[in-house]
Amino acid sequence: MRALTMGISVTITGLALAVPVAAASGPTDAAAREGLSTAAAGRLGAGLQVAPLGSGARGANPFISYLPDVRTTDFAAWTQRVQALSAQRARSTQRQEAKDRWSGSAERAVLTYAEKEPATAVGDNDTTWRAERIAAFGLGSGLHNRMRVTGTLSDQRPGIRTLPSAREDNGSIPKAAPTGIDGNDRVRVSGKVGDGPYGSTSGDFDWYAVRAAPGESLSVALPTSSVDTVALLVDSSGTIVDVAWNSVDGSIPDRSIQFRSTTGGAFYVMVSDFGGWQTDFNDSSSGVGAGPKGTYTVEMGSYRTDRDAVLVKLRRGDVVGTSVSGQASRVTVQSWDSTVVTATSEFDATFFYPANSPLPGGGNAATAYVAERDGWYGVIVERGIGTYRNEIEVYRPGGERTTAPQTIVLDFDGATVNPADFAGPPGVATLSPLKAFLARWGLTSADLPALARQITQTATENLRADLRDQGIPNLAVRVVNGLTDPDTFGAANVSRVVVGGTIAESGIPTIGIASAIDPGNYGREDSALVLLDVMSEKVAGNDRAVSSVNYYLRPGVGNRVALVGRAIGNVVSHEVGHYIGNFHTDNSNSVVSLMDAGGRGYWRMYNTGPDWVLGTSDDGDTDFTTDRFSLNEPFFGVEDTATVSAWAFSGKR
Repeated sequence: MRALTMGISVTITGLALAVPVAAASGPTDAAAREGLSTAAAGRLGAGLQVAPLGSGARGANPFISYLPDVRTTDFAAWTQRVQALSAQRARSTQRQEAKDRWSGSAERAVLTYAEKEPATAVGDNDTTWRAERIAAFGLGSGLHNRMRVTGTLSDQRPGIRTLPSAREDNGSIPKAAPTGIDGNDRVRVSGKVGDGPYGSTSGDFDWYAVRAAPGESLSVALPTSSVDTVALLVDSSGTIVDVAWNSVDGSIPDRSIQFRSTTGGAFYVMVSDFGGWQTDFNDSSSGVGAGPKGTYTVEMGSYRTDRDAVLVKLRRGDVVGTSVSGQASRVTVQSWDSTVVTATSEFDATFFYPANSPLPGGGNAATAYVAERDGWYGVIVERGIGTYRNEIEVYRPGGERTTAPQTIVLDFDGATVNPADFAGPPGVATLSPLKAFLARWGLTSADLPALARQITQTATENLRADLRDQGIPNLAVRVVNGLTDPDTFGAANVSRVVVGGTIAESGIPTIGIASAIDPGNYGREDSALVLLDVMSEKVAGNDRAVSSVNYYLRPGVGNRVALVGRAIGNVVSHEVGHYIGNFHTDNSNSVVSLMDAGGRGYWRMYNTGPDWVLGTSDDGDTDFTTDRFSLNEPFFGVEDTATVSAWAFSGKR
């Protein structure tokens, strides 16, 4: 569920749920101070990119980066590129060898399981409460840690009706055109964008009213259009539930909506040109500007859809991966008795798993999940019609096979790297050391040792001290100050973060970037970069000053070395957070998380507190925590980054 209001909004088993949290922090003009227009802020909050569709997968890869700006990032193009790369990686010899290496000899045989629900039926196994239990799967004597589940998603779609084009003005929820949909119904409507009374001024928005019966899924698709178009599905409270789009040139795959609601009730569908935005859904004239004119076809419906769930038994700390192929395009893993979905994916990002990871990929959608406790967990397949195959595999964390701790070296001396290791251009890049940036924060060379210590101390607190509170047995990690201790990167179980360098030197337009996203921490020799040019830029004349630590510093307020060191230490922790298994979390809600995506919300990553000033009484302490996934990446639900991170450092017992 996409929500413009603050809080953690998620999709749960069969319904939508808004999990209330504290009121939003920060000033009300945060978007303006972050250089975002009203439309850009609204689009990002709805899970829509600001860049036009088809801009291309250029710049830094957003999934592994802490970006200085998201206004030009084509998330849809990057998703498409990562999907293709993931398919290639899944077929690699290294991935297959890793599966055998991490599986016990008695567990290598793949268990096959065919769902018991008849191919034409729906409802027998569509929730975790009705799921089919598979007792032979798991880790332990006589169990199989790799399993292939096959089944069929039945076609429950009603016949489709064609409606005449709606009459203008249908530019707001109160003026929404009726569709006659009131459960178990589907319609097709042709329309125009730009022909409304405000089409040449503030923009044209076509609204349609639908009603769903309890337990049905609302579907929205844009099969054709002459301009890039977007559709929003909005509930009766005005909250955006999900988004769909159509790309005219076909360079970006179209996105459709399938949203399941147990309560049913009134919903609304809005269609506009892709770049349009309406600030008040109840006011036809509230668009932010006229866009291109063109035609579209929208298909809307509400009806029962099939979804299949199986239950597998996991132990605390087990890392389960799943990859679905065939005619299904969404997969979820969650505790069987949880109302909150904790890992739902609609694409395959396993390209980011290192070569040593055994977790499955190569399908239409894949996800990984680290079990918080012993018990039964549901694996749910949906979004499609026809047969599917779901590969489900479980392994223990990578560190449990060695007595050596995970060592993370913070390299402050400058380094020579290959940017291609971070999805950048291939070649050799020499990065400036930390000392080259001191004057940009008003520091001197005498401050270098204390700054390096503070960065190391902050990263140690985030990655060791705080994670010990999770109660993980044998949590074994050490963060090394590369300014004073030996740099052992290149040895087994040693990873690093290079703290220094610039965008110009690296060729990667980012603040930070990691070489991998590794649930379970199987590749224990990863790297990350934390570039320092953006974080040390001057404020005057800088339209992205909010991404610089200098924006939050005030003369005579606080210990400047400590404040700068904590900010950099948090970005270091963010990038390590990637290569130990975390994806991005939402950077626009009120939950402050070390894994919040870049592009906005820097005041939280830098620990400034709601007053946006470092060194005052409201300064925060940003940690790994539970937050919803970033709205601009195709994951849904909430991510427990503290659990993922702590088990990444679990050592041999």
